Amino acid sequence: MAKNAQNSSPLAELIAEQKLLCEEVGSAYIEVSGDDVVAVAVHTLNKDPIVGIRKPAEGEENVSWYIYGGELEGADNFETMTVRKMQDICPEVLPYLALDVGYRFMIDADDYEDIWKEGEEA
Repeated sequence: MAKNAQNSSPLAELIAEQKLLCEEVGSAYIEVSGDDVVAVAVHTLNKDPIVGIRKPAEGEENVSWYIYGGELEGADNFETMTVRKMQDICPEVLPYLALDVGYRFMIDADDYEDIWKEGEEA
């Protein structure tokens, strides 16, 4: 007996949301693993908006996402963590993590959302 879509797992739902988001903004879908590493300015996540920037992967940990809250000030003390840990502290960013290199997103507590590719700002 085949499973129907109503019984899909939270992971399957997240992947579907990521693919749809990528399609809507014209981005390639880049598969995300729970073990992928992101750089997060954790101490800023209580500020609006939450901003994410995907750059070409660098360093031993292959970090490509930089996520912070509010205005970026200098290096802002980013710490690395897995996507799995990010899910625990800031799950609202997970749908955006499949965006391709060069994309940015900005979200806030009032459901504001903006997604753009560097160099293609309106």
